[in-house]
Amino acid sequence: MKRTRRQRGFTLIELLVVIAIIALLIALLLPAVQRAREAARRSSCQNNLKNIALALHNYHDSHRTLPPGQINRTFVTDNIGRYANPAEARFLHQVDQNLDQFHGTSWVLHILPMIDEAPLYNFWQFDWNVRTNGDRGFANLTTGDVVFPPKTDLEVFYCPSRRSSMKATSEYSTCDRVNVNWTSGGNDYAGCAGSGIVFSDATDNTQPTGFARQTYALTPSQLQATVVNGLSPFTQHSFHIGIFGVNSSTSFRDISDGTSNVIMLSERRMFANSSPNERVSSDGWAWGGPSTLFSTRFAPHSREHYDEADSEHDGIVQVALSDGSVKLISVNIDLRTWQNLGNMSQGSPVENFSGF
Repeated sequence: MKRTRRQRGFTLIELLVVIAIIALLIALLLPAVQRAREAARRSSCQNNLKNIALALHNYHDSHRTLPPGQINRTFVTDNIGRYANPAEARFLHQVDQNLDQFHGTSWVLHILPMIDEAPLYNFWQFDWNVRTNGDRGFANLTTGDVVFPPKTDLEVFYCPSRRSSMKATSEYSTCDRVNVNWTSGGNDYAGCAGSGIVFSDATDNTQPTGFARQTYALTPSQLQATVVNGLSPFTQHSFHIGIFGVNSSTSFRDISDGTSNVIMLSERRMFANSSPNERVSSDGWAWGGPSTLFSTRFAPHSREHYDEADSEHDGIVQVALSDGSVKLISVNIDLRTWQNLGNMSQGSPVENFSGF
């Protein structure tokens, strides 16, 4: 009689022990995997900054100046003085009827050919402002499609640790945009306007948000009126002035504090708040103003104002200096050092700075 041999299986206790060991291994490995993924995203963000900085250098090589921080033809005033007309980028004008020569564009537009986006640059209609380029578009005669340049997502202007699209209908739905209905064409990097107050937050009920939120362009007399004991808090003052501003034309020779000691670009703060006004961000790479300029008056990650630098990388913010190098800056950097990095001709040394 043939005897059947029984095979011993796992007991319940043994199975539970195996499952517990596997769960423990996963728990140990998951943070390492997440750190590796974040390191890769941070490196990609660093490459974005490097490519944008090189594009700015190439623009300077061709034009002997850096592009204007933003182009505005018209201005309005608050109780301090003159600032860029907020309607200039937002107004939808008829084709060939841009009577006020509205523009409202940012420095980003001018470097598109230097980041392999020459076709997109060529579709931009320079006798139209930002809103009209985005809402009317321009026909691509080759494909028959209509191209809307400012609503085009450009990968190089998105930090992968934060997003890969505008997220205009989700996380960043509260952000101010040229047209509230635009859902693409966002931006996570900004040019440094200095270490002082850059933007007017004046009440303006003609604007969609009820606030002006545009870049100051004070006249010399208006700027002088803000000076107390030889200093002014505004970024146009020599104590605070940075590389980019309204209709600016900065060359590297103007950066007297040294190109290795002055910030040209940074990751920027993106609030998801709907209020208060100073914590509502703007978005759009083509739009000159709060969506493409920042200040070093507040330390990075201070959460004080939409004009500050910040990132989605733990404990750091990445910047591109004027010499084209990219540095990792601790969010705990000494505030005075951070402010000195933001102005280009103050004459104060940047002490003990070597990045993170």
